[in-house]
Amino acid sequence: MIDSRLLLLVAVCEYGTVTAAAEALYRSPSGVSKQLKELSAELDVDLLERHGRRVRLTPAGQRLVTHARTLKAQWETALSDTTAAARQLCGPVSLGGFPTSIPSILVPAALRLRDRHEQLKPVVKEVHSVDVLTAVESGGLDVGLFVANESTGHVADRHVEVMSLLDDPIDLLVSQDHRFASGARIRLEDAAEEDWVSGHAHQDAYTELLAATRAVGYAPRVVHYAQELTATTAMVAAGLGITAIPRIALTASRPDVVRVPLTGDQIPRRRILLALRHGSHDNPRIAAAVSAIQGFPEAPRPEHPGGPERDPARDGAAGS
Repeated sequence: MIDSRLLLLVAVCEYGTVTAAAEALYRSPSGVSKQLKELSAELDVDLLERHGRRVRLTPAGQRLVTHARTLKAQWETALSDTTAAARQLCGPVSLGGFPTSIPSILVPAALRLRDRHEQLKPVVKEVHSVDVLTAVESGGLDVGLFVANESTGHVADRHVEVMSLLDDPIDLLVSQDHRFASGARIRLEDAAEEDWVSGHAHQDAYTELLAATRAVGYAPRVVHYAQELTATTAMVAAGLGITAIPRIALTASRPDVVRVPLTGDQIPRRRILLALRHGSHDNPRIAAAVSAIQGFPEAPRPEHPGGPERDPARDGAAGS
């Protein structure tokens, strides 16, 4: 097996601090520091150095991380080969993703895994998109879901494999007495002068909304802030603003809000990607988890308040 201290060093490289790495791996910062000092002493080289209030890898530490990643990929391949010889899948497999993926994709996937493999123990974790690749690479997750954004191009620099899972359309959520709830065909451009409810600048809800509105030529006027859907829905129901909501997201069941599917040439969508470690794709446990996640059914189109809405794709409009 790989020396666990090498994996700790990789985690520090990925998360940037000993504290963040320890938190991600459910260890104490003092314990992580102690083990890395022991490793450094055994090798008789400095692996970490102080840089202000943070630590960074020395050139020797960076070199060791490169070798550790190679060993880790080889270990994943060895595990895959060994597990393939087992008659029955067993043990834990961790699935993680951003908040709205959990009720719609990951929970059903965990149930499928339990039904198909009684000895397999799926573990579901909430991990925001920006942290998924690091969690997968460091071993915090076996399979992770994340939303593609501007940083997705850096995936090639990571020791992970990424595949496309689905395109998730964005709908509007408005109060029942809002003008958009009347049944008219609504484009995202029509909401340029609206007040919005969304997350803070660093949160998924805001980054997704900003990307969608930028594509049609404006930035949203966010006047109230919430990331969690129950809070967002309550604000929308009170008439404090409208919000953008992914098609797969489940909202609180209440009669005073209306989900409105968007139309037009620029229907915003978010691309959901699936990540796993290099060398792990042939591991039957992880392959079973990927298969269970890929069994996610296409999200149904919500019924428009004015009656069945025509599908823009059938009308000749191209979705973004």
